[in-house]
Amino acid sequence: MTVAQHIAYTHNGNTVHTIKTDLAAISVVDVGYKSVNDQAYFGVNGTFFNGATLVGIAIQNGSAVRSGGSRTGQACGTLTKRGTMFCYNGGSSITTGVVDYASEANLSNVKWAIGGYSLFPNVSYANSDAFYIAIHGKDASDDCSKAKAGSQNAYRFGPTLKTKRTAIGWDGSKIWLAAFASENAWEVRQFMINRGCSLAVMLDGGGSTQMKYANVRNGNPVPANFDPSNENRPIYTMVRVAATDWV
Repeated sequence: MTVAQHIAYTHNGNTVHTIKTDLAAISVVDVGYKSVNDQAYFGVNGTFFNGATLVGIAIQNGSAVRSGGSRTGQACGTLTKRGTMFCYNGGSSITTGVVDYASEANLSNVKWAIGGYSLFPNVSYANSDAFYIAIHGKDASDDCSKAKAGSQNAYRFGPTLKTKRTAIGWDGSKIWLAAFASENAWEVRQFMINRGCSLAVMLDGGGSTQMKYANVRNGNPVPANFDPSNENRPIYTMVRVAATDWV
């Protein structure tokens, strides 16, 4: 049996919806071109895409779920390495890595992988500027020209840029999925740390930020949707939650 739970929080005055669930309930799926709300199952939006092609890693049972899903997209005309969460050893272990190709992780028996930006909750930074330098590569400005080859090229973050965001984290025993109405990357990182996550990756955001979860009513899971942009934007991948029970 696998269990999932929806928990809503307020962080910095803004709503955050989360799903806390067992590792065995998680999979990465291709959803065609539909919104999260239009899916028959629960979860959050997945990785980045450009047109119908993925520009972030999205793997299930060792294979990309869609064209482009085995490699991160290049940004600013430089080689980009993006943060990716890997579930390996047949689905029993979790790690993250900053990679170009999924194969760089050199992990055995990858069950699933989903890419975005590593949040490095297990690394100590002196301040938010130091964190932005780490994920962007050169400095903390919102400037594509300053991107460094081989970095995550997170130039769109900027130290103060707040927007809708989605994240996935691992606390050592449970997966956390989080959808933020409005937040900057540093505070997304802090929120995941507050949930006890030692590993966390920020997924596609902006209008793609969506979550479908269950509220338990009279013992039954009732679907609900969080779409802070109110766009019902079609996406291509989801981190799916197929728990046998909601509490």
